[in-house]
Formats: sequence, C-alpha cells, structure tokens
Amino acid sequence: MPSAEPSTPVAAAPPAYERKLVRPTFRRRAQWHLETWAYTGIEFLLGSLPAVTVSSLGRALGGFAHMAAKSRRRIVMRNLRIAFADERSAGELETLGREVFKRAGANLLSALRTARLNETELAKTVRVENLHYIAEATVGGKGLIMVLAHMGNWEALAQWLPKMIPPGMPAADIYRPLNNPILDARINASRLRQGLRLFSKDQSPLAMASFLRNRGGLGIMSDQRAGRGGELVPFFGRLTSGTPLPAVLARRTGAAVLGLSLRTIAAGRWELKLHKLDGEPTTGNVMALVERMMRESPADVFWLQDRWRIEKRTPHIVPGKIPRAGSETSTNTKRRRALLWADASGAVPARPAAEPADLDYEAALPEGAEAPKGVTKLWIRETLAAETPTIFLNRVNQGAALPLDFVVTGPQAGEAVREACKKLGLGWMSAASA
Repeated sequence: MPSAEPSTPVAAAPPAYERKLVRPTFRRRAQWHLETWAYTGIEFLLGSLPAVTVSSLGRALGGFAHMAAKSRRRIVMRNLRIAFADERSAGELETLGREVFKRAGANLLSALRTARLNETELAKTVRVENLHYIAEATVGGKGLIMVLAHMGNWEALAQWLPKMIPPGMPAADIYRPLNNPILDARINASRLRQGLRLFSKDQSPLAMASFLRNRGGLGIMSDQRAGRGGELVPFFGRLTSGTPLPAVLARRTGAAVLGLSLRTIAAGRWELKLHKLDGEPTTGNVMALVERMMRESPADVFWLQDRWRIEKRTPHIVPGKIPRAGSETSTNTKRRRALLWADASGAVPARPAAEPADLDYEAALPEGAEAPKGVTKLWIRETLAAETPTIFLNRVNQGAALPLDFVVTGPQAGEAVREACKKLGLGWMSAASA
C-alpha cells in the first residue's frame, strides 16, 4: 500500500470541538462517546454477518424509508423526473424510485460492514474496470484528480482509492468533518491507516493545489449543488450550479482528471469503473463526466439530496455564476415550468422582472376567464368544492414529463395556494396583476 504522506506537509483540519465548541459540556461529551460506541457496535455486528444478509437487511430498511419518508420520496421522484424526462415512463420512474431507496439502504449497511473487512475479503468485494486509465493519466509525474459521485458503497471506494494509484503516489480525499470530534478522529485515523489522507472541505484550495503539484491523487465529490459559488452548467440537460473546484485545480496544477463510478453487481459486490474526461477541464465538462458516471447505475445514486432545489425567496432564479467561457449553457435542453395563478376575476399575476431564458409559463384560470398571451399551456381550475389547490397543483405537476417548479400568484390568491405549494415542495412567489 502506498504511503498517504505527501512530499510537502499539509495542515490537518482542526478537530470538530475546536471549531465549534471550545469547552464542551459533560452532556455533550457523553453524547459523543455514546454515538461512537453505537457506531462501533453496529460496525462490529454487521461485520460478523454474511454480505447477503446485510444487503437484505439494508434493502428492507430502504423499503421502509420509501414508505415512511414522504418528503424524501418527493425529492427523489423530482430528481428522477428531471434527470430522465422523456427517457423513461412514469411507471418506470416509480419503480426506479423504490429501488433507489432499497439500494441506498443496502449500500449504507454494506459500507458499515466493509469497514471491518480484511485485505483478502475486501479484494473480493470490488471489481475494477479501466484501471489502465490511471497509468496513462499520470505519465510524466502528473497529479490526478478523481471526480466522485455519491453512489454505491462509499467505504469500499475509500479503501480502494489508495490501492489503485501508482506506488509512491499519495492519495487524499475531501470530506466534511463530523460534528462528533471523537468519531471524526476515529475515521481520520482509519483512513490514514488505509493510505488515504483527508482534507476538510473548509481547508484552503491552495493546500490541495500543492498536494496535486507534488504528484498527489485527490478525490473530489462533484455531484452536489454548489449554490451561489458554483458555475451555471447543464446537468442531465437542466441548468444547475456545479462545483468549479475540479476544473480550477486541474487548470492551475496540470493534474489529469478521471471519473470513478461504483455500481452494485451482486449482493455485497460492486464494480468500480474509471471514466475519461471529454475535452478540456471546464466545469461543464466535469459535470458531463459526473452525469456519465451516474448513468452507469442510476439506482446506486444517492438521489435523496435535493439536486435541483428551488430557492424559496427567488424561485425563478437558479443561483450560480455564468462560466467565463460563456458557452457552458449551450446544451441546457430541459426548461423549467412556472404556473401563473389567476385570481377569481381572471386577472393574471405579472411575471418576475428578472425573467431567466429557460422558463416556460403556464396559466391556471377559473372557468370562462380569458387566456393570457405568451403561456405554453392552460389549466382550468374546478371549484374549490370539487378540487382543492393541493389536488389541482398535483394534477398540474404530474401533467408533463418535467415537474412543476414554482407558482406565481396575485396578492388575493389566498393562503391555501401557498400552503399547497409548501406541501408539494413547489416554489411560490406573489406578484401584482399584469
């Protein structure tokens, strides 16, 4: 196993208690110890069970979560509808959604079991494809950026990462420090023993760049939304904020970029596959690489995170920065849906002043109201006795391959519409009549 120490020292992240709580109370310390004991106990228990048993328990846990976690189920289905609009039927997406929960449960428990495996057992759990890409990418002493996504058994990925890179090349990963400093220190120590150094996500990118310049291999999770600090690029055809970190580090250090996907091939077994980056290291190309990785096994992807989250105060705006190249949005093919909710007289609210170019407006009208100009689809509302706002908005939401994103109402629309939007996970904003 190669050494995890880089040729130039990198400052370690301070423990969680130093960052957030200088003088923890006795109760807090006791809580940290109990959490650590519970985590260790579960690891030990699962490590003593066969892989098939652990996978079956995880699938059962995920199936229960699919039934009980209604809000998370809604997020998963919204993500899947955006990602696979016009590619899969509604029934196929429902089936995939259930499998996502079951696979997430199986991967979660399997990851805890994997932490207890020895080298021989670990070698039987993962099959590696395209390993020669790493040797090709690091010719001439280049550093290596490995783009990762939240999919599959992440413990198996963490343990295999330092085993795949050339001898003498240090391996590292970027992670979010745990709030429990005892458990955080335990995981850090375990990763170092496996040959994997951990960078806190709060550490300076300059330290990461130095690590790459000294021929390091750095794993970066790149599938989560990056908010206002990210770049606006297409992802599964829908505009979103992608992290610029892999592209920026690659351009500044000359490091090569590869992607790693992890898919389940049997209970307790996974395939780790390397993927090449197409084109130059831009954020748009990196996100295209992540999409290609996730398409290897959509059921193994952790779709429970709100990937295309709607901003509460400004639902018509996708937060992020326009890429410097100015051409990253050219493949943005999946437009967003907004609904203009007319009041009882038929007056339609005005569209937002800052109107993005990727919005299609539809209108919800009472019976007999005059259709407004510039809308792509009309919806006629029934009386409240026959159809509540929640039922009506759900009908609109399900009335197209892509989900409804937000609703614009006039000041007289009533609290019922706002509550319906909240219940269905839709954005909402109020505007004066046009």
